[in-house]
Amino acid sequence: MTIGIYILIILVLGYISVYLRERWLNAPWMMPLTWLGIFIHECSHALFCLLSGGKVTGFRVTSREGYITHYRPTVPIIGPMATAIAPMMLGLVVIGLLDHFWLKTSLSITSADILQNFVNVLSSLNPLRWQAWIMLALLLNVGVMLGPSIEDLKNIWPLVLLSFFIHSESLAKVLSLVIGLIAVNILLFLIIIIARIIWTKKRTTTRIVHQ
Repeated sequence: MTIGIYILIILVLGYISVYLRERWLNAPWMMPLTWLGIFIHECSHALFCLLSGGKVTGFRVTSREGYITHYRPTVPIIGPMATAIAPMMLGLVVIGLLDHFWLKTSLSITSADILQNFVNVLSSLNPLRWQAWIMLALLLNVGVMLGPSIEDLKNIWPLVLLSFFIHSESLAKVLSLVIGLIAVNILLFLIIIIARIIWTKKRTTTRIVHQ
């Protein structure tokens, strides 16, 4: 597959993750986790903006949304694009460094196969180790952490189009891992949503029985 296919899948999964979070998981216990993901996302934009010659004039993060305001980077073309895709790059670096130096869950980039990476991410999460639970908390954030927003897409659409003509095994492996992470994120969301629906129905049924 070309790199564009991987990017397209990331965009679709990223929007699904954000939709599930905003539509079904607006719960108080999720807010600190969501805030962390949005914070890393916006910090990535700010850092790459500064590195490419821009100036950040505003920075805001909440548990619902985040944004930065900035002057356009002085590095032409590459600057705005790098700033737009920064969360995907820096977010993956943050997860990788945490896992390598602290969590050590055996998460690694080994294949460009999307299904294999999805399985690898799942198999790296041993529920008997506390590190796995920290990683699970991180995985509840990767949709907002790594997925490009609509505004990001406006700045990278030329790169997205060009990527459909690019073949790179190394880049495909990285993007395949990103897909695996977001796919596990969506799976976790679905499990939580189904559990909440079952719990709500059970409580409703119990109330009816006791009346």
